[in-house]
Amino acid sequence: MKKHLLLFCLLLACGMLHAQDMSVLTSPVINPNGTITFRIKAPAAQRVEVRGQFMSGTAPLIKGTDGIWSVTLPSPTADIYPYNLIIDGVEVADPGNPHIFPNETFKASLLEIPDPNALYTVNPVPHGKVQYGIYQSHVLNQYRNVLVYTPAEYDQNPTKKYPVFYLISGTTDTEETWFKVGRANTILDNLIARQQAEPMIIVMPYGYMNTGVTPGPSTMAAAEKYVTFAQELTECVMPFVEQNYRTINDRDHRAIAGFSRGGGQAMFTALQHPDKFAWLASYSAYLTPECMDKYFPNLVKDANSFQMLWLGVGTSDFLYQGVIDNLNYFKTKDIRHQQVIREGSHTWMHARFCLAETLKKMFR
Repeated sequence: MKKHLLLFCLLLACGMLHAQDMSVLTSPVINPNGTITFRIKAPAAQRVEVRGQFMSGTAPLIKGTDGIWSVTLPSPTADIYPYNLIIDGVEVADPGNPHIFPNETFKASLLEIPDPNALYTVNPVPHGKVQYGIYQSHVLNQYRNVLVYTPAEYDQNPTKKYPVFYLISGTTDTEETWFKVGRANTILDNLIARQQAEPMIIVMPYGYMNTGVTPGPSTMAAAEKYVTFAQELTECVMPFVEQNYRTINDRDHRAIAGFSRGGGQAMFTALQHPDKFAWLASYSAYLTPECMDKYFPNLVKDANSFQMLWLGVGTSDFLYQGVIDNLNYFKTKDIRHQQVIREGSHTWMHARFCLAETLKKMFR
């Protein structure tokens, strides 16, 4: 609600909305014929467009006599897509849509195309809980947020302990992104109900380490930032989780994975602390040979000790070549690993696929 209020204030200040037009239209609307209609009331706007990961480029909205701009587009393949409106050159989230993409920089909304068979769909199965926690970080000298998913059976089994999966978001994402965009909780609920995954706890921390602009993943400066993350996770996040949840505290019952920057952070942390993790996955991310040569003197031994070392990337991903170089480096070192190279780009649609594939393998 606060985000919508702030957006209206911005639009009012820019003269795009009138004070008397404060009613919010529901947008987008999925029509009976399957098409999607986007709309917004902005009488003073000169141009309105929509841009999303379900389309190429932008589509202009047409202004009606009532000041409502709208456009109807064909429905894309069922999935969850980020999109935003562009009002006179200003990118904004859709004020008619309560489903916001949590991110530090861009402001996007989420378009969900229903599919009862999709793992991201909430189905009539037992549902786990997602709790917001606050822990004290001595590494960053501040209080930090973390999200924790517990499976549906957690409260019904007060003495049972569970394996833990640490799941890290990407650059500019927040600790909420794997929950609200990745739908990690819903995907695992459905997989557990289908008996395709083990009940586990998922921990979703904030990956940004207060160190300014994130350097490119091919630079040694990126590896230096990963050092801070590894310390933050092992010295602050993990103790908080293990003190407040019924976790099995050994390497065979800990997994770690991440998307984009989070994948690099996950791989670095697991290779630096092979005594703490036995399951590792990287979604659309990599470490450079230079990074691995510098930081992991026992790389081959440690990497081959994992129960799972999994990397996945899309062929249109802008990080594709870096991932391929990482995989080739593993091959030259005879490091056992699993890889999935598939059509797709650097999107959360791909990240959700990777998550589901690795959840099916963990702790089994």
